[in-house]
Amino acid sequence: MRAAGLRVEPTGQKDFGPCECCGGMSRTVWGVVHEGPRSLASYFVQWKLGQVPRHGAHFDLILGKWGEGTSRDDRVAVALRFRRTENGPSFMVVDAQDRPTARGELAGAALRPDQVLGSSWEQEAYDVVDAVWLKDERIREIVGDAV
Repeated sequence: MRAAGLRVEPTGQKDFGPCECCGGMSRTVWGVVHEGPRSLASYFVQWKLGQVPRHGAHFDLILGKWGEGTSRDDRVAVALRFRRTENGPSFMVVDAQDRPTARGELAGAALRPDQVLGSSWEQEAYDVVDAVWLKDERIREIVGDAV
């Protein structure tokens, strides 16, 4: 399992709301995933507090090359939607163009599911999500008893 060799560096957190439709508060946490000395991805996880079974969560990733001599054109945004199902936790690649990372300065392109599935980005995204799932303690409300 590649996630075991990845290091998660939590870098920030923000609560916001209340939501216009339900009055609930939301939380976003973010950080960086490293493989050895190399930064592999930036990530953002967003969910409504106390509403994970109902609303799930969003995992927004910025994948690609990081560091000196790179730019946003060296990176892409990939988005996954998390849901708890009767068969356990489930992730689905969704259109990153519909997520806030598409409007940010970190990625040069926001990928659609057909651009991710079956590509090298798919495995990279799932490796990063596995590492965040297992190692970022701030998302315990999402993980629940799944680990």
